[in-house]
This record gives sequence, structure tokens and C-alpha cells, in this order.
Amino acid sequence: MTDKKAIRQLFRKKRLALPAYRQQLASYAVTDKVLRKISAIQRAGTIAFYIAKDGEIDLLPLMLYCRKQGRQCYLPVLESPDEKMLRFAEWEPGQAMSKNKYGIAEPDVPRNHLLSAAEMDLIFMPLVAFDDCGNRLGMGGGYYDRTLAQCYGESAASSQKPFLVATGHDVQYIPQLPHDAWDIIPHITITPGHFIRPLRMDGA
Repeated sequence: MTDKKAIRQLFRKKRLALPAYRQQLASYAVTDKVLRKISAIQRAGTIAFYIAKDGEIDLLPLMLYCRKQGRQCYLPVLESPDEKMLRFAEWEPGQAMSKNKYGIAEPDVPRNHLLSAAEMDLIFMPLVAFDDCGNRLGMGGGYYDRTLAQCYGESAASSQKPFLVATGHDVQYIPQLPHDAWDIIPHITITPGHFIRPLRMDGA
């Protein structure tokens, strides 16, 4: 398959079709695998997670663990209604939340408290599909790609480059995805049954 829209529709259906118990098992399996195999999480002080929606891997168990370890946990916030960019707001249990235009909960904090991607040590990203080369297909809005281009794009001004981890279910695997020049490839893609670390050209 070479049509991103068709792939996105197919794999969203696969993800949504997973029963609740399978999703919960996958969440704990990914959490365990991250803690065992990704050393960057032990060094990271600021970690960006995401709120799971429509069957995405739920990282709440990992968020709670990291909070107990004294890490600062953040969640993505839409920068503005018009710009497809993300900023990051600190999260803690019991944090006041509000929903954005997509119905995704965001920490309810003043705008001047938001941080940039470059200020994160590690960023977890959801995915719709992934392949053997570590290519990630998202929901199609381009939010992560635009945001991370500030760190990894050809004209990136920031020397700070967060470590990128994409998480998903095994059913979201496809041998080869269509890939555009602006697509950001995660350092690691992790599912209960996959651990993909592609050869990167940015030295990270």
C-alpha cells in the first residue's frame, strides 16, 4: 500500500478493534519494555507523554512511575487554533485538564508555562502505523513533524534534540510505509513485540 490515507484508515480500524483487555496488556508490556530497554529514560529529566485516544497505547502507568522517580512529566498542548504546532505543559496526578478541539485532554495551565520540544529530554509519540525502517505514520495533522522540525529539520536552530520514542500495538505494523522528506523518524519504535532502532543520520 502506498496511499497514506488508505493506510491510516485501515490501521486505525485495526487499533480500534482491539478489545480492552488486549489494550491494557499492551500498555503494561510497553511500559515494562521501555524501562528495561531504553536507557534514555533513566537520564531524562523532562519527559513528554501523550493522552491515549482511540486505542492508542496508554502510557499512564509509565507516567505515574516516572513521577514517583522525580521526573518532570509533560503533555502536548495545541499552540494555537491556527498553527499546527505543539507546546508542552507539565502534568501531575490530579492536574486540572481541559479538552482541545480534537477532544484530547490537555493540562489547564497559563500559556507562559508551556515549554518547547527542544526543552524536552525525551518525547513519546503515538502512531497509526510503523514499518521495518522505523517510519511512523501519525493521524495526518502533521503536529509532531512540524514541531520536531525545529529540532531536527534542515534549518533547525536548536542544538537540543530530544530523544524520540514512538509507541504502538503489534497490529499496527506494516513492512513498508510511504515516507516523505519532512517525516520525522523516531529513534526507537516500540510495541509489545517490536523494538526498532533505525540507523539515523543526525548523530542521535
